Order: sequence, then structure tokens, then C-alpha cells
Amino acid sequence: MSLVRLDRLRSPGALAPRECGACTVCCTVMAVTELRKPSRRACEHVGAAGCAIHPERPAGCREFHCLWLRGAVAGGDAARPDALGVMFDYFVTRATGEEHLLAFEVWPGALDTPEARALLEAFARDREVRLSYRDGRWSALSPDP
Repeated sequence: MSLVRLDRLRSPGALAPRECGACTVCCTVMAVTELRKPSRRACEHVGAAGCAIHPERPAGCREFHCLWLRGAVAGGDAARPDALGVMFDYFVTRATGEEHLLAFEVWPGALDTPEARALLEAFARDREVRLSYRDGRWSALSPDP
């Protein structure tokens, strides 16, 4: 079985029956322009019970789906960002058509676990993967020539 499904990268929504459940990683990792929330900062609206403004959350939150939720990351709940410690995202810059595949480390060392490394290597077989480490560093994995 393949660890990644590249045909799901551009999927606009969640792959049924996947749901965020208790995962709130995107509420910390992603920037939300409408809330003036910078990346790598916990949203003021997220708590132990999840998002306090979920029914009224802004479009930036409503339209975001990580690659696990889209079904591009294979596996069950163990591959969900809050369990794996890595959240994958993919987007295309509208103005240039440039593709971006990102891996955000949720806690220090998560990108180095065997499970995360296997996914990173699978994604990097044919495209660059930018790595965002918990300590603020960035690096990239590139496909082998």
C-alpha cells in the first residue's frame, strides 16, 4: 500500500469519513489573516474543547484541509497531525502556478521519526517538500535526480 496518494493533493475537501476530531494542529501552525493570527502561534479561540468559534470561523479556517484530512496521507488516526506530530499542506500559488508541499513539525523531533520520514521520502520522490521545524528552521527535501 502506498503511503501517499498524490491524486488527493488538490482535493478541495476532506475524504469521507475523515474528520478533524480532537486535532487542532492547524489552529496553532497556520496563519489566519482574518483573525490576524500569525503562524506558529495558538489561536485565541482554541481550547481543550476545540474551536470556540467553529460555527462562525472565518473562511481561512473553513477552507483549510490538511493532507491527512484530504486523504493524501495514508493511514488511520495514527497519521493524523496531532498523533504523527507533522502536518502536511499543499497549495498552488494562483499568480505563478507554483506548487508548494510543506511539512510542519508539531513538536521537536517529530520530523525525524520513522513514520514521518517514510511519508517525507514518499512525497519527495517526485517533488520538493519544504520542512518547517518547530524551532523556526526551514529546510527542503528534493527529489533524487
